[in-house]
Amino acid sequence: MKVEIVNEIICPECQSDFSIKVKKKQKEEIIEGQLICTKKHRFPIIGGIPRLVSDKQKDFIKTEDAFSSKWRNFNKTYHNKKWADGQRKWFLERFGWKTLSKFKSFLNTRTRVLDAGTGVGNSAKLFSLNPNAQVFAIDASESIEFAYRKFGKSQNIHFLQADIRKLPFKKNFFDFICSDQVLHHTKDTESSFKMLTRLLKKGGLISIYVYRKKGPMREFADDFIRQSTVKMTEKQCMEFSKDMTLLGKNLSQLKKKITIPRDIPLLEIKAGTYDVQRFFYWNFLKCWWSPDVPFEQSVATNYDWYFPKFAYRHTEKQVRKWFKDVKLKIVHFNEIESGYSVNGKK
Repeated sequence: MKVEIVNEIICPECQSDFSIKVKKKQKEEIIEGQLICTKKHRFPIIGGIPRLVSDKQKDFIKTEDAFSSKWRNFNKTYHNKKWADGQRKWFLERFGWKTLSKFKSFLNTRTRVLDAGTGVGNSAKLFSLNPNAQVFAIDASESIEFAYRKFGKSQNIHFLQADIRKLPFKKNFFDFICSDQVLHHTKDTESSFKMLTRLLKKGGLISIYVYRKKGPMREFADDFIRQSTVKMTEKQCMEFSKDMTLLGKNLSQLKKKITIPRDIPLLEIKAGTYDVQRFFYWNFLKCWWSPDVPFEQSVATNYDWYFPKFAYRHTEKQVRKWFKDVKLKIVHFNEIESGYSVNGKK
């Protein structure tokens, strides 16, 4: 934790200011210590990271445990340069920036950025391209350890372990907030989104991606399977996720196409020609596999769907209403089979 941010954050419990007690320091970095608010709430700084999740915040523990186990098992895969570059390209396409240079130009107009659910920190690194902006990257899971280990030396990135629904920031603090592939894993997607918008200053931009509700057969299968998988042990769900990955791989290796001659409205299946594996995946059962990433990463993709307690899907109508409710103007709306990527301006 960098010394200067003690004046930038507030107590997530009572919104009062912090003072700091330093136990171990390396140059300007606080490695061990304690944050103490004016009402005596105390939060430790451990391994250079402020730990701002209180003991009272129990409702998301199962989901955060799921993601902690994912990052413990797969952090090296997600720091792989080829994968990170691919994710960056996908991010730029989905949110309408198209090229890195256009996104850099946007970032140069921002001063405070919130990466709400940073995972292993690749997104925080991307957002730090403007050296004059301060990036606050939060995650409640153990991924914050791997993010800090990889990018903690960056001068304008601050990693904090915190709950997205109880953040240590004042209202109207940020001029860019991004929560990509995260909000649908919180206790309530809509209210979590609205909580984030309170932190956005006038003229600021918020970017979110949430899962799209699929057709009825896929939705039924997801709900039915997750009733069991969320109750599994980490090891059991990991093995199940491997089975789903192998199923997806073997379907893909058929190298077959299927043609649907007419729309099937009741099942929300559109006419067209599809790869068998993708047709099966999008319409009936999540069995992700891709030849473009290591096998373990496909396992991780299935695992982070089947194991977390919270994994909600939404309709376009719902998402648009959230923005309307908080008087944010939608300036970009992208729909793909998996979800919605939306930019809204305050």
